[in-house]
Amino acid sequence: MSTLVHFLPRAGRGFLLAGLAGALLALSSTAYAQSYSEEFSQKYNEGATAFKAHDLNKAFSAARAAQGVAKGGAEKNAAALLMVNVAGAASKFTEQAEALEQLIASESVPAGSKGQMHKALANAYAHLNKLDKAIFEMKEALKGGGSPADLEALATMYFGARDCKNGIETLDKALGGKEPNVAQLKFKDSCYFQAKDNDKLLAVAEALLRKDPSKNWYNQILSIHQDSKKDKLDDLAQLNLLRYGFEHDYLDQEADYIKLADKALDVGTTAEAQRVLERGISKKVIKTMDRANRLLDQAKARAVDDAKTAPQLDAEARAGKNGDTDVKLGLRYYSMKQYDKAAEALSRGLSADRVARVKRPDDANLVLGIVYTQLKKSAEAAKAFGAAKADPRMAVAAKLWLGA
Repeated sequence: MSTLVHFLPRAGRGFLLAGLAGALLALSSTAYAQSYSEEFSQKYNEGATAFKAHDLNKAFSAARAAQGVAKGGAEKNAAALLMVNVAGAASKFTEQAEALEQLIASESVPAGSKGQMHKALANAYAHLNKLDKAIFEMKEALKGGGSPADLEALATMYFGARDCKNGIETLDKALGGKEPNVAQLKFKDSCYFQAKDNDKLLAVAEALLRKDPSKNWYNQILSIHQDSKKDKLDDLAQLNLLRYGFEHDYLDQEADYIKLADKALDVGTTAEAQRVLERGISKKVIKTMDRANRLLDQAKARAVDDAKTAPQLDAEARAGKNGDTDVKLGLRYYSMKQYDKAAEALSRGLSADRVARVKRPDDANLVLGIVYTQLKKSAEAAKAFGAAKADPRMAVAAKLWLGA
């Protein structure tokens, strides 16, 4: 009769779920004191030695052989214990799951070890895409309590099984009020999209745009607002929402380029309209060339006139006390990319002695925020965006620019 060699390396247990290595060590410590058949010990020790040497192919073959010759509960449990470790390290999750099932079913395995084994089995089934079984095993593991990380793992399994209700409830419980990460937000995004819950979908898309900036999340936000009948944005809010997409190169629809150019022409930012149309055409997003060319010719002609008359408008604005004239001048300078002059004119128009005659201070503040962003004055930009956000008409667009 023989005893078994220790097989768990001092380092290298990372493939096991947290806590399982300790449970298996406790179980295996009883095995070393027992006696086993010569045939079983030979196969087992060969596998354990290969495992310690990180020769996983040889270790797996020997562990299989040990299982084949094991007789009696002690040998079968020892072989299963070895297989759990070797198969887990080798990413052979079918064999790992079978060995864990055997250990869980064994009356000789301490009850206190089985919670971690259920967790490891849930992990194995998740890798095998047997999500119903994975969920069952993780719930068994959590009967004795679990960490937020365990609940997050269960939530991920629910999401994988397309069980949005339980997935979101479990994830929220795991987070305990903390912000979800990008992967978790994407799970929620998918669920709210399927449920057509636009309010929650919008909130998640805004959070994703902050954490994982991309045109996908911007276009989702834009689409929700454009399709909304309940919270339809006014023209200036739509303009500034589209400006955000243009400045970040997120626009990818012909209609959005045309709409932005149209609105820019309406408010007098003619050089901006020209830039928008030229980019849309160069990117071959704009394909309806008759309309685009008419708008472009109009934008070019008006931009030339605006540049010529800017000095005169500047002189008139400085001489008067009409904040709206200052704002119009600031918009023109913004359009011409003369950002220092734009900041000066817009700030003057929003000053205490002039702002009373400004028709839309919220829009003036938002454009001022864009101007300060271009000038890389982040504190001033945040203050201007914050002032724009205080007006409900501009809150949606300002929130996007503010990154809030």
